Amino acid sequence: MSTFRSRTVRNRFALLFTSRDRLSQRDFGLAIFLFSVAVLFMGGLLAYIIVRVNLAEHHQPVALVIPPLLWLSTALLFLGSISIHRALYFVRQEKQQQFRNCLNLTFLLGGAFFVIQTLGLVHLLRQHSEILLGVEHLKNAYNYPSSYGVLFSFVLLHAAHFLVAFGLLGMIIFRAYLNQYDHEYHWGVHACSVVWHFLGALWVIMLLLFCFVG
Repeated sequence: MSTFRSRTVRNRFALLFTSRDRLSQRDFGLAIFLFSVAVLFMGGLLAYIIVRVNLAEHHQPVALVIPPLLWLSTALLFLGSISIHRALYFVRQEKQQQFRNCLNLTFLLGGAFFVIQTLGLVHLLRQHSEILLGVEHLKNAYNYPSSYGVLFSFVLLHAAHFLVAFGLLGMIIFRAYLNQYDHEYHWGVHACSVVWHFLGALWVIMLLLFCFVG
C-alpha cells in the first residue's frame, strides 16, 4: 500500500515537468506579468485622472498637446504588431523564411519606435521645462500645473517595458536562425507577440487618456 502511494506521488510530481505542464506554467507566468504591468499603468493613470480633475476645479492647468513624434511612434508600434503576428502565423505554417523576414521587420520597426520614443521624451522634457520657466516669475505660478511631467514619466515607464520586450525579440530572432522554432514549438514567438500587442494596447489607452483628460 505504501509502495503504491509513493508511486502515485512520484507520478503526480513528474506530471509537473511534462512539456504540456511546463507550457501551462509559462502561460500562467506570462499572464501574471502582464497583469502586474496593467495594474501598475492603470493605477497610475487613474490617480492622474483624479488629481487632474481636482486641479481643474481650482486652478488653470496648462493645455497638453501630444507631440507628433509620439503619434508617429504609435504607427510604428501598430505596424510591429502586424509583423509579429504574421511571424507567428508563418512559423505555425512551417514557412521559415517568411517567419524570419517578419521577425527582422518587427525588429527594425521596434528599433525605429525606440528611437522616436527617445526623441519624443526629449521633446516632452523640453516642453515641460519651457512651461515651468514661463510661469515661475508669476506670483500665482502654482495655479498653472502642467501634465507634461506626468506624461514624460509614463512614456519613460512604457519605454522601459518595451526595451525588455525588444531584448526578448532579439533573442527569439537569434533562436529562429538556429531553427529552434517550428509548428510544434513556438511558445517564445507567441509570448513575444502577446507582450507586443499588450504594450501597444496600453500605449494607445495612455495617449487617448491624455488627449481627452488633458
